[in-house]
Amino acid sequence: MKRQIIILTLALLAITAFAQHDEQVTVEGKYRPKVNKVNKLQLTPETPQPSYNFPSTEVNPMEAKQKFALDLEKISPTAYAAKDDKLVTPTENFIMAGLGTNLSPLFLYKHNSMLTKTLGLGVGVKHNSSWVNIKDYAPSGYMNNAFEVNLTTSKFTGFQLDGSVYYKNDMYHFYGINLAENPLTEEQIAFYAPKIIYNKIGGHFGLASSTTRVGELSHDAYLDYFYLIDREHNIDLGYSLGYAENFWGDKSHPQKIGVDLGFQYDYCIGQGENLFNVDRILFKVIPFFEMSDEFYRIHLGVRLDGATHGSEEEKLLAVRPDLTGSLFVLDKKLEFYAGLNGGRKLLRFSDIVGDNPFLSPMCNPSLAIQKVKLGFDGGARTNIMEIVDLHLGVRYRHTDKDPLFVYHIPEANSVPSGYDPILNTFDMVYDETQLVTIMVNARVRMRNSLTADLGFAYNSCKPTVEEYAWYRPTTEGKLKLTYDYDDKLAFNTTLLYQGGRYAKVWDGVVDWQNFNFTAEKLKDVFDLSIGADYKVNDQITAFALLDNVAHQKYQLYYNYPVTGIQFFAGVKLRF
Repeated sequence: MKRQIIILTLALLAITAFAQHDEQVTVEGKYRPKVNKVNKLQLTPETPQPSYNFPSTEVNPMEAKQKFALDLEKISPTAYAAKDDKLVTPTENFIMAGLGTNLSPLFLYKHNSMLTKTLGLGVGVKHNSSWVNIKDYAPSGYMNNAFEVNLTTSKFTGFQLDGSVYYKNDMYHFYGINLAENPLTEEQIAFYAPKIIYNKIGGHFGLASSTTRVGELSHDAYLDYFYLIDREHNIDLGYSLGYAENFWGDKSHPQKIGVDLGFQYDYCIGQGENLFNVDRILFKVIPFFEMSDEFYRIHLGVRLDGATHGSEEEKLLAVRPDLTGSLFVLDKKLEFYAGLNGGRKLLRFSDIVGDNPFLSPMCNPSLAIQKVKLGFDGGARTNIMEIVDLHLGVRYRHTDKDPLFVYHIPEANSVPSGYDPILNTFDMVYDETQLVTIMVNARVRMRNSLTADLGFAYNSCKPTVEEYAWYRPTTEGKLKLTYDYDDKLAFNTTLLYQGGRYAKVWDGVVDWQNFNFTAEKLKDVFDLSIGADYKVNDQITAFALLDNVAHQKYQLYYNYPVTGIQFFAGVKLRF
C-alpha cells in the first residue's frame, strides 16, 4: 500500500505525479505485455529506448498535495490487445504547466530522443510548490524540485547499458498544530515546527546481455547509489546470471537455470546530541530454475539472505522460499497464479520519510532490518471478450519489525522551561504483524469512449503488541471513469476511499514519567475529483481539475488534514 502523505518522490519520472498510474495501466498492463525472465532469451533484441513514458492527456496532478494513491495489483497481460486500444504516441518533448489554488505552480518537462541509432537520451525536470500559505495547516507550505538525466545504449556488442543521475530537493513546513487550541509565539513555532528540508542525489548504472540465443549465458547487473544529505548513504548492487537450454520438450520453450545475487549497504547518520551513526549490510543469494509452456509458467527458487546491524552483535541469517507459478486456460484468457516468498529488507530512512515526512529525524538510529517470515500470493486474472479485465487476489504477510507511526515523545530536558510538549512529529515502533489482504481489480471498456477502473481491498492487519496497526486502513477503494466525448474533449473523475484507520493519540496530560495514549478512529477518507481535457491541436491540450469536490478535511496523519476543495488549470504541450 502506498502511503497517504506528500511523497518524497523516489524516482522522478518513474512515479511522477501527473499521470503515473494511468501510464502504467496503458503501457504496462494488458495492452502492452511486459517481457518476463522466463521468455526474455527467446526475443529478438531491439534498439533500446530511454526509460521515459510520456503522460497521457488525463489530468492527474496527485502529488501536488497531501493525497494517497492505492497500490492494488495491476491487471496481468492475459490476452492480446484489442484493435481499438489506445497507446501513448511517442514524442520528443512534453511540457505540463499549470496553476492551482494555494498549490501553485505545477511544472513538468520531459525530453525523450535517440541521439544516434544506439544511444537514447531522457531528461526530466519537475517543480511544484505552494506560493500561498495553506491555511488548513495553520498556515504552512511546501516545495518539491527534481531533475534527472538518463542515457541508454546498445553500442557494445552483446550488451545494453543504461545510466542515470538525479537530484531532488524537498521542503515541508506543516505544523501539525491547531493554533486556535495551542496559540504559539513565533519563537515557539520555530522550535516546535521547523522547516524540514531533504536534499537527495543519486544515480543508476545497469548492464544487461542483449543475446537471445539458447545455450549462451545471460548477464544482468546494476549499481544504485544515493545520498540523502546529512542523513543517509545507500549502495545497492545486483547481479543475475542465467543459462537457457532445451533440456526437454518444445524447442520454443527452453528451460532456464540461474542465480540472483544482491548486496546492499546503508549508512544512517544520527541527528542531535548523544545519537550514534548506524551502518547495515544485507546480502542475498537466490538460485532458481524456470520453465514454461503454452499453458503454464513456473519459477522455483530458494532465497538465502543475511544481514548485519552496526549496533547489534547478532548476525541475521535466513532461508526462505521463492516460488511462483501460473496456469493458463481458455486460450490464455484465464490465469491462475500462486507463490510463496519471504526474506529480509533494510528499512531506509529516505523511504520512510517518503511515506511520512513528519517523522522525527531523531529516529534514524532505530532503523531496523525487516523480516518477512512468510509471504503468500494467489489469485486469478482473466480477460472477458476483450471488454473486462478482472483480477481477484489474496495476499498474506507475516512480518517481523513492521514499522508503525506513533507520536514522538520528547525528552524532558529537550523542551524549554515553561513549554508544554506538543507532539506534532512522529516516531516508529516495531511490531510483529500478520496481514491478510483480499483484492479485486477490474478494468471495463463499456464503449470505445468510456473506460472504468475499479480497485477494492480489504486488509486485516493484526499487530502482536500494539492495539491497532496505526494509520493503516481496513478497507480501501478507487473508482476512476474516463470518457472521450469526441476527438477533442475528454472527461475523467476519480473517487478515493479509505476506512477503518486508527491513530494513537496523547491524552494531553503532561507527565514526564508516563505519557498516556488512547486509540482514536480517524474520519473515513472520501475524496472525489473531476477533470477535463480539451485538445486544441496535436501539440496543445488544455486541462482543468476540481479536486476534493466534497471539501473533506480528513486526516492522513493525526493533526495533519489534507487540503479542502482545490482548482487546477493549465496546458500540456507535445512537440
